[in-house]
Amino acid sequence: MDNEQERLQKLKIALEEIRPFLKKDGGDVRVVEFGEKHLTVQFLGNCMHCKIKEMTLTNGIKYIVNKYLPEIEEIKEI
Repeated sequence: MDNEQERLQKLKIALEEIRPFLKKDGGDVRVVEFGEKHLTVQFLGNCMHCKIKEMTLTNGIKYIVNKYLPEIEEIKEI
C-alpha cells in the first residue's frame, strides 16, 4: 500500500469513528478536499444547521483526524 492509500485509509478510519455521533443526531460529514496538510469537510443533514457544529469540528473531527493523521494542520468546514 502506498503512502497516499495509507493516508486515505487512515482518514476513512477517523471519519468512521466520528460518524456514529453525527448520525445519531441525523447528520453526517463528507470530505470535500484532502491535501497533504489540510482537510476540508462539509456537514450534511442536521449537522448543516446545528448550533454546535463548530465545536463538533474542533473537539470531534479535528481531534480524531489528528489522532490518525497528525500532519494535518488545517481542518475547515464549508
